[in-house]
Amino acid sequence: MMMIIKNFRKFDIFGQQIRLKASGSSLFQTQIGAFMTLLLFSILIFSGSLFILEMNKGKNAILNSQDAVIQNNEGFSFNSTDLIFSAGILDNLGQPIPNMDNRIFKISFYICNKSLNETECIPISGTICGERIRAASKKLNIPEAYENITYCMSDEYIKENPQIRIQGSNRYDNFTFFGALIERCSNDTDISNCASNEEIDKYTANSNLYYSYSFHQFNKESDASPYQQTENIDLTSLYYKVGKYIKIYYQYSQSFLEYNPFYFFPRQVYHQGVEYQKTVIDSVLYFQDLNTLARIEVHLDAKKKVCYITYQTLMDVVAKLGGLFTIIKALLDFLLLPIQSTLYKLFLIRFIIKNQNKGYSQDFLLKDSKLKDICIKKLITSSTSRQYFYKQSNLIDKYLDVRQILINPLKFTQQIEALQDSINKIDLLTSRQIKLVSKQEVDELLLQKNNEECINCKSLSFGTINSEHQRGNQDQYIIPKFQVQMH
Repeated sequence: MMMIIKNFRKFDIFGQQIRLKASGSSLFQTQIGAFMTLLLFSILIFSGSLFILEMNKGKNAILNSQDAVIQNNEGFSFNSTDLIFSAGILDNLGQPIPNMDNRIFKISFYICNKSLNETECIPISGTICGERIRAASKKLNIPEAYENITYCMSDEYIKENPQIRIQGSNRYDNFTFFGALIERCSNDTDISNCASNEEIDKYTANSNLYYSYSFHQFNKESDASPYQQTENIDLTSLYYKVGKYIKIYYQYSQSFLEYNPFYFFPRQVYHQGVEYQKTVIDSVLYFQDLNTLARIEVHLDAKKKVCYITYQTLMDVVAKLGGLFTIIKALLDFLLLPIQSTLYKLFLIRFIIKNQNKGYSQDFLLKDSKLKDICIKKLITSSTSRQYFYKQSNLIDKYLDVRQILINPLKFTQQIEALQDSINKIDLLTSRQIKLVSKQEVDELLLQKNNEECINCKSLSFGTINSEHQRGNQDQYIIPKFQVQMH
């Protein structure tokens, strides 16, 4: 039962803090502890500077996004030099088709504005891309040879139209899209250099169509804008007398970037872009016009994505530092616990050695030898010092528990007062040793001593020993009698 009560007291978190040193300090501090403290704060300062730099660069941003319906006037404008929309054909063996002057096939482009009543398209002639797609080819690891067999929009159209806009609609009304048309070479009034049908069928039957298009990739931790331009390339197979209809969907995206480092003076920046929605419709159709090999179109989806990006604030950095401080401090406490405990025991043992057997020269020599033997180096190298250390540690744990003195100050004070009272009586008798003291003089001295200590005896309640004496005889006192040997 006593053990249960003792363990139950350990749940008390409001107990009085014990002062172990006269200076009032409740900790035993060491040099290794101070070094670890400086190391801890150095790590925190270094980590804090890194966290602040990440905050300024927009790292560790919080992203919230939601879908919405695109409005009729919403869309995205491409810079015509940045827009990459190209196509090319390889034979069934994956080799480039010799297509000088478009004698096997031709690739043309168009941009259409569609309404409920009509669709107006602007044809754009195709030309070899060349250096225009060189940067994209390097990113996609495409050999340079493909630059001379890939077709893009003509240079004349790009110069006349520096901006190309793609616009969407949730009702499929008043929206724009752009596409590419891949056709067999056919002799007419304008073209008369086409190869024979057998040669065209040889190259185009079971051929491979590849097409590339640019879009934006979302990255919430970008420095200037969360949208980074990127490119993609897809591949599909073409069959004899069967056409392909390929639709690529973009998604219109809006981003609101909130910079609020100190929880006041917020600043919001708006960005927009189009992202590849990873939705490609590759339909196989039987065209009445056998000259059409494939058609590729890029549309905007009816839905848009709205992103709210909140960059981390200074308070977030402080919270991260607080968590890091707690973790590192817990690890250091675990590592330093045996070292600090050993140093504390050494401090107590050395204190005991210094304050015992005072006043004798031979004892000073013994103290010095013991103090030299009781140190960290001796504990590691000497088994004798370790045995002495364990012995003194057990003695300290058993008899020198200073908590018992501080928790029970009243008991300690009463013992000191009783000891002082005994000393006063002995001093009173020894001061009269030089002369003969009679029994009557001793009784008178003790009576005078009692009178001085019982000035306030009348205020005592009935039930005490002195009050009972007063009721029996207010003028007489019962004095204990002592037998003193006279010499």
